[in-house]
Amino acid sequence: MTNISIRMWSAWLVAAAILLSSAGIMAFDGDSQLFGKKEDEKNVPLKKAEKKMAKKAANIQKPPKPGLPKRKNIESVIPVKRLPNGWVFRDELLAPWSTTLPAVLTIVPDTSVEVIYSDESRTTKDNIVLPIKRATVEFHYITRLTTEQITLGFVNVDYVYSTTNNSDSHYILENVVKKIKLKDTGFPQLTAEDVIKHKVLMEYGTPKEFDGVWHIYTDGNSKFRVRKLDERNVKVEVDGYKVAELLNKAIEDVYSQQGIEYKKRLMMDGIDL
Repeated sequence: MTNISIRMWSAWLVAAAILLSSAGIMAFDGDSQLFGKKEDEKNVPLKKAEKKMAKKAANIQKPPKPGLPKRKNIESVIPVKRLPNGWVFRDELLAPWSTTLPAVLTIVPDTSVEVIYSDESRTTKDNIVLPIKRATVEFHYITRLTTEQITLGFVNVDYVYSTTNNSDSHYILENVVKKIKLKDTGFPQLTAEDVIKHKVLMEYGTPKEFDGVWHIYTDGNSKFRVRKLDERNVKVEVDGYKVAELLNKAIEDVYSQQGIEYKKRLMMDGIDL
């Protein structure tokens, strides 16, 4: 083969190699475009679903703005009336528990009242019988709808410690008893059931206990009991817990075995050996 032929053959090979390389590159680009097109076609349903979900989310109702009326909470109900913390007269506390007898007498509207003194016997758990000094003051109060008999009860706690403590100032308010009689109101006639419903259950709520007769309410200071006597008579009793605790403590201090031994030791101070 001549040199010219060899050169021509070499040039032909080079040209063929260049053409093959260009075709491979074009094929690669074509495949890339083809695959990319297929990938875009695969993503079309997903994109449509995303747009649909976004549209639904936009149509969801927005929450109400602050300040709009909401459901009332339980604290919005009518509050329960507090129990009397002593002698209450027309919703006014005239004498709290432990008020002395002379102080209460200055408040009683009836100046002709008489103080009635009495002794109550109490037996301790050690079978010791001791006297409890008590006093009561009773008066009447008349309104447009009722006639009320009010009894104020007092107890002498100091007398338990020493029998020399027997003046009026040692008697303190312990309980209040009211008997309320409804007058003839014509039509409609008020009844005891109306009083229980509207002045007890509606104001003080559900009683802590109902024994079939008494509606009983208690808190840390007072015990409040109401009952129907008949169609036109209602009875109310209110007791002071703190005064009862003072009395029980005095009895325990003086008449328990420890209290007796302590009192004997004090008495020993008066003996000189």
